[in-house]
Amino acid sequence: MTMIRRMVTRCLVAAAGAAAIAPPAFAQEVDRTSGLEEIIVTAQKRAESAQDVPIALTVFDSSVLTRANITRIEEIVMRTPNFTMMRVNVGEPQFYIRGVGSNSDSAAGDPTVGVFQDEIYVGRVSGAAFDVFDMERVEVLRGPQGTLFGRNTSGGAVNFIPKRPEQDFYASAELSYGNYDAIDGRLVVNGGLTDSLAGRLSLSRREHSGFSENIETGADLDDEDNWSVRGQLLFTPSDSSRLLLGYDYVKDDTEGHARVPFPVFDTGQVGAGNNLALRALRAIWPAGSDVRKAYSVPESFQEREINGLTVRYENDASYGSWTVLGGWRNVELSWLEDLDGLKPFGFPPVTPPFPQPYGWVLKNRDEADEDAEQYSLEVRLTSPADARVFWVAGLYYFTETVDRTESFLTQFSLLPIAGGDVTFVQDVDSDSYAAFGQITYPFTDRFSTTLGLRYTEDEKEARQIGRNNDPNDATPGIPLFPGQPYDVTADDSWDSVTGRLGVDYRTDSGQLLYASASKGFKSGIFPSQNNVVQNVGVATPEEEVWSYEIGAKTEWFDRTLRVNLALFHMDYEDLQLFRLDPQLRLVTFTEDTVNQGAELEILAAPAEGLELGLNAAYLKAEVDGGLNDGGQLPRAPEHTLGAFAEYSWPVAGGGLSVRGEFKWTDDYRTEIPYYNDAPNWRVTEIESYALLDARAAYQLEGRNLEFSVWGKNLTDEEYPLHIIPFLGNGFSIFAPPRTYGVAVSWKSR
Repeated sequence: MTMIRRMVTRCLVAAAGAAAIAPPAFAQEVDRTSGLEEIIVTAQKRAESAQDVPIALTVFDSSVLTRANITRIEEIVMRTPNFTMMRVNVGEPQFYIRGVGSNSDSAAGDPTVGVFQDEIYVGRVSGAAFDVFDMERVEVLRGPQGTLFGRNTSGGAVNFIPKRPEQDFYASAELSYGNYDAIDGRLVVNGGLTDSLAGRLSLSRREHSGFSENIETGADLDDEDNWSVRGQLLFTPSDSSRLLLGYDYVKDDTEGHARVPFPVFDTGQVGAGNNLALRALRAIWPAGSDVRKAYSVPESFQEREINGLTVRYENDASYGSWTVLGGWRNVELSWLEDLDGLKPFGFPPVTPPFPQPYGWVLKNRDEADEDAEQYSLEVRLTSPADARVFWVAGLYYFTETVDRTESFLTQFSLLPIAGGDVTFVQDVDSDSYAAFGQITYPFTDRFSTTLGLRYTEDEKEARQIGRNNDPNDATPGIPLFPGQPYDVTADDSWDSVTGRLGVDYRTDSGQLLYASASKGFKSGIFPSQNNVVQNVGVATPEEEVWSYEIGAKTEWFDRTLRVNLALFHMDYEDLQLFRLDPQLRLVTFTEDTVNQGAELEILAAPAEGLELGLNAAYLKAEVDGGLNDGGQLPRAPEHTLGAFAEYSWPVAGGGLSVRGEFKWTDDYRTEIPYYNDAPNWRVTEIESYALLDARAAYQLEGRNLEFSVWGKNLTDEEYPLHIIPFLGNGFSIFAPPRTYGVAVSWKSR
């Protein structure tokens, strides 16, 4: 209890300090004349109010997605307590909830935070970061979801629910233009095709020029070029049955990231000779301290293409409701990147027969191609909507094939190490089988208990190849990487029983109190780019977590104030981690960790037209035992704080609304430090930063036409999204600068 009191106190103190500005906590639909309205979610595979779900849950409905100008998954992340994200490239986002996530890009790896599109599990992170447009809502569930969402959601789950077709005609269009020649266009057309068939087509187009520049060529870096399409058909042959067919398509084509050797010049890391050398060179660095300029190979690019099909059949019977959910997804991802952007001073390249490794740095680049295809099928039966006892039972099958090839070309000079030209290939087949069930039994009108169980069996077979591409290289083995070339095929399997036991109690005044214990599971992986031969074909252990949570969901003052609080403690066994070590070995390893913290979310409608929100989170995520004992986990800031205020009022001929949002994040590391470097490991540390966004909109009365202006990162905060350690230094990928623009939107109703 002492620990819980301490966590509550710290969270409430942080909240009180920001109450004057208040955050984007709950994305609820609000009627500003009669308090807060409820929002219906399906987090437990049934329709219910978000305030009735005894789980730490943040929801963004379509209204808030519009009013907060949310267009990307990153903007969902920054508005959710204890949720962080980084993106190495356009197709490899990394999600962390409550300090746990996965930074492994192995073809045999799985995300720790599961992403779902209309309940279809997205097996590869390369297919998980799609455009947020024409969504009914986005649900973020924090903590392991080991029963109903199941497969590999030991950290949490994010479910994107698109709007479904309707019989009534509806159309909307939006066009936005901003700095960096940013164009964002959206179009939705919906309506009945026959009395029993309705269709919906949603289109999105986003592009902007580069936030950064390639010093050597003047070309753009950090640009965007995205097409997204979603089409759906809903067939309702009777009142009790529905068949939904959906197709979605995403295409990205960009010039790649700017990787710059900042802020390593100022880290002050003790004993880092390379750091000191780089700091000495800063005065003559062509870009100076401009983080928007970097060297990059002229042919750099990032491309991604996603195709997905969804088939969903629902049938309501007197004894329950059947759901059959099938999905197919294919993701093709490729890129060519300069790993460090460190070609010094624009000297001409030194080419053979000039002897290596003497001269200037020549090349350090990474090229990859990945093709992933998955099929999934889920069949479940749920209790009737009016049943006193809620239950759900189902079967699940998932299969995936991933072919991944990644090459590293590294040529050094004036450095006492060898270069290398190597390729790593992974061809992986994965299968997963599961049976699950959950029941909620109300002992009284106020007190209920929930029991859920899931049995999962995962099987993986991987062929791993490591080869040297330089026939003239006399160095034995794979240059730069220890070990010999290899071609190994291996397989392994894992199984686990996971689930949840929870109780909840409704007070006299209608407030919900709950407590739960849940277990999550993620199967082992075969590490990618394995450069230690004895580790090739050896899978890591499975990742397991026990999570304990108590919380409250409350509403006060005639539903004009909503206060939700969650306290949690999580014990991880064999948490899977990945890093580049000081010897340039790509290492996948496991650690036991303890994560604990608190999350506070507040939403208020104190006056007509006024909405205020606040969220505050505290997190302590550390390695428990072993050589890294006490080391802070990556992507785990100790404190985070968010706030928003929105005011709407009528004006001549229409209505005006203004919204401002604030987000502050404490210091955190992007990688776990090595045990012997822990006191001084600052290369991968991102210092605390604050962001400010705003939007103002004028809506014409009765014309369904809206004009708006918006701005993001208005203070032009420079902060890294990710820092990659390399030879004792770090190379940063920076977040977007200040952006702003104007928009016009139209709706048929």
